Amino acid sequence: MEEVCLCEIYEKVAIIEINRPPYNPLNPAVIQKMTYFLEELYGREDVNVLVIKGAGEKAFSAGADINQFVSKLGSRDISLSGNFHRAFELLTLLPIPVIAALKGHVLGGGLELALACDFRICDENTTLGLPEVNLGIFPGAGGTQRLPRIVGKSKAMEMMMFGTSINAEEAKKYGLVNQITAVGAVEEEAMKWANILKEKPKRSLQNIKKTINRGLEISLSEGIRYEMEIFAETFLSRDAEEGVSAFLDKRKATFIGK
Repeated sequence: MEEVCLCEIYEKVAIIEINRPPYNPLNPAVIQKMTYFLEELYGREDVNVLVIKGAGEKAFSAGADINQFVSKLGSRDISLSGNFHRAFELLTLLPIPVIAALKGHVLGGGLELALACDFRICDENTTLGLPEVNLGIFPGAGGTQRLPRIVGKSKAMEMMMFGTSINAEEAKKYGLVNQITAVGAVEEEAMKWANILKEKPKRSLQNIKKTINRGLEISLSEGIRYEMEIFAETFLSRDAEEGVSAFLDKRKATFIGK
């Protein structure tokens, strides 16, 4: 049986692919395998960036596999959303940049997965939405928390309560995606971003990510103090020494990620 989720590593860049074309629905097997790959990446010193994509041409992921909801009807079982949350939290906390290469349908749990990533690049035919309300439920894999932090409360309410989708241009307008490409070019563009980021000082990228994420959970004054602490720690790194020295010597820096 073909694997429902794949992971490969090319020269400091890890690529996770949801492999259930054409619409790449997310089921327990996909989430379990993705969780396994993410846990493995936490221990990999040779990986500096992660790209997540969906197999085929029709979708990044059109959402959770609805069949798995049937057994949950009439019960109060948090295990389903709990498994999704664990995987997506691993993404959010992964100490390297994560890029989602979006195309076609990016709906429900597929969009919630993308929201847990640091960057989102889509093609011009991408459709994004959280239509769960039309099933008598609502987003349960982080959508109600992550989407408002990106597009604002009012737009997030609109998307979730009406259950309607937005196109690539509107997603760009609201900051939901970072860049739009031509159809068929999104994965190539995601790899361009990854290849630039993989050469940046890994410790600096890690500190930027964790400082921003922490700052969103606390007050501004607390965030400033946290930033000061992490900024001071950065000067202990070999990459800081290399970067400053290279600038003063008017040469290109060679970062080693330490």
